[in-house]
Amino acid sequence: MNEALCAENCLGRWIWKSGDLLHSAQVPWEVQAINTCPDNFLWESGKSGLITVAPGLYQLQLGFYSRKTPIVRVFINGEVIFTVRDKTSNPAISDNTSTITGKENHFDGNTLLLPNKHSAGNVTGLTLNEFIALPARARVTLCFDGESAGEGFVCIHKL
Repeated sequence: MNEALCAENCLGRWIWKSGDLLHSAQVPWEVQAINTCPDNFLWESGKSGLITVAPGLYQLQLGFYSRKTPIVRVFINGEVIFTVRDKTSNPAISDNTSTITGKENHFDGNTLLLPNKHSAGNVTGLTLNEFIALPARARVTLCFDGESAGEGFVCIHKL
């Protein structure tokens, strides 16, 4: 039973608070909030790449916060797998829901997120919960395109 519980809780979470970016707008992960599998999730403070050693299915969660909603690109081994943005950042898209480019039919029209302005700023942020299949020794990198003073997190959970 302990073995099954440990396998279910293989995750890492990293935080970016400085607003500073590396070359090509890469997010430097400054704080490791949790890493239950340090043999699987390889991280160096201030570096942009997070390595997942074992291949397989993973849950990727992320959230980015700034005064204006950013655009975030997710890379695996240097290739963009998708771009996350708010539809309001592109006038050609008609409503206010978040979207993922590079994936067809991700939103089925039943989900509608209409963020409102709040006196404390952008409290909802740009968030994502996605499932991906990673190869062995995959390097996960995120790029942030938005105003300075952004912050965010990424959580990777091995399924």
